Amino acid sequence: MLFEQKTNEVFDALQNARLVLYKNFSPVLIELIQPVSEKSFTWNSLQKNGEHFNHFCYEVDNMEVLNSYITRFRLIKVMDPIPALLFENRYVCFYYTRTKQVVEFIINNYEN
Repeated sequence: MLFEQKTNEVFDALQNARLVLYKNFSPVLIELIQPVSEKSFTWNSLQKNGEHFNHFCYEVDNMEVLNSYITRFRLIKVMDPIPALLFENRYVCFYYTRTKQVVEFIINNYEN
């Protein structure tokens, strides 16, 4: 089996999706996203593309580090930081790269 161990599973009302984290054969975690209605952030992507790879996710220490990445890679904001139930309510935000790839950032020390 590709996934060795489920590490967390939640229904996130803010994202309107069922989210599951799995640990695989390395320190990398795999997140599976099941949008539950058209209000989910990933609904349109699933309707348009079917099941597919959606995004990369990185942890950053704080907004200062994130802002340096945004500037360096000229990222385009998709949404402001929101608390993410799957990640112990740490804040996450989403950006597009210039090639239209979605990138999620978990901000470890977010102050709003």
